[in-house]
Amino acid sequence: MSPNPHVAWRQSVIQITRVHPPCPAPYDQHTVRHMPAHDPVRARAVVAGLSTVATVAEELEPMLRRDLGHPSHIDDLDQVTVGCWGNIVQISDPAFGEDGILSTNLDDAFEAQVEAHPEARITAVCEMSSAESYGKYLAHVPGQPRLAVDGWDGQSVTGDPAQLLRAVGADSGDPGAECLDPAHDEPCIGVEYLNLITCNLHSVWARENLVVSVFKVTRTEGVRYEIDEVWLRD
Repeated sequence: MSPNPHVAWRQSVIQITRVHPPCPAPYDQHTVRHMPAHDPVRARAVVAGLSTVATVAEELEPMLRRDLGHPSHIDDLDQVTVGCWGNIVQISDPAFGEDGILSTNLDDAFEAQVEAHPEARITAVCEMSSAESYGKYLAHVPGQPRLAVDGWDGQSVTGDPAQLLRAVGADSGDPGAECLDPAHDEPCIGVEYLNLITCNLHSVWARENLVVSVFKVTRTEGVRYEIDEVWLRD
């Protein structure tokens, strides 16, 4: 690799979201402004426990979630954000990024979250876009088989998307719940589907005021290698 590699992906969504019981009603553009305040102490414990983090080098100034960009510089690849709003925890870490070939960090981090919090609804998401786009979506709903979806142009689906939506009380008329209609074609798992599992908190609301903690972290040699292979190009 050249001495001045650059981040190759122009857009990305790389996050894990946990919804702990009792699960709140789905949020909307109005109710999201009344969510519980962010808990920075809990956020520090969350980031310190991630399998992708060796040490927490520095806690930076907190930010609004809606102001967060995607990694565009090499230094951004060691920046992790955590939001803790009552029963909701959301983690964004570039180490969760992959391209369908390199890295299993998202799978490993998802499994660790499910093992530690089996009572929670958990989604893990990697969307990477440049000239082409890659997506991976993992979902755990207590008492239900796992869902795993990934692919470039199409999607390979393992599990039953409709079964998870029925378990969380989704209605067939909800955006993203087309798979509940037996006459509908194979569903496309994406933003609206993930919102149904995460109480509408996969998406960022334009006027929300959710705060996240921001951390500069160090990596193990193995995680560092996979991050560089996925994100950087000469």
